[in-house]
Amino acid sequence: MAKTKKQRVAEARDHLSRAQQQCDQAATDAWEPAEPADCVTKCFYAFENAVVAAAVGVGIAWTKNHVEKARLAKRLFDENKVRTDVSSNLTWLNPVRKDISYGEPGEELANVDLEDLVSDLEAFINEVEELLVSIEEG
Repeated sequence: MAKTKKQRVAEARDHLSRAQQQCDQAATDAWEPAEPADCVTKCFYAFENAVVAAAVGVGIAWTKNHVEKARLAKRLFDENKVRTDVSSNLTWLNPVRKDISYGEPGEELANVDLEDLVSDLEAFINEVEELLVSIEEG
């Protein structure tokens, strides 16, 4: 049985809440003394959770696959569900996150502007929040 709009929005808000918590933690990790590995990892998962929140809100199915979530982000943008295409963020952050988890952070990590990354994440979370509000009101 298909979920009601109210059920979809409630589930979406759970994902968005998780994304916001991860974003808050990433923001702390971006400040001096910075923890780049933690910040990037939390941003990656927060972007994913925000994408999932948007997808759930509009009724698009998703899978627990990082590559598929990047495709989903692109689809949400292409279908004008969100204004910002974060698929490139996910595509770029995924291997950086993997390198970190294997104890081999590469040069990409050293070149990340953590404050810009967190700022982009915050903007996308706010955008998804606006989407969910419009669904609730619609």
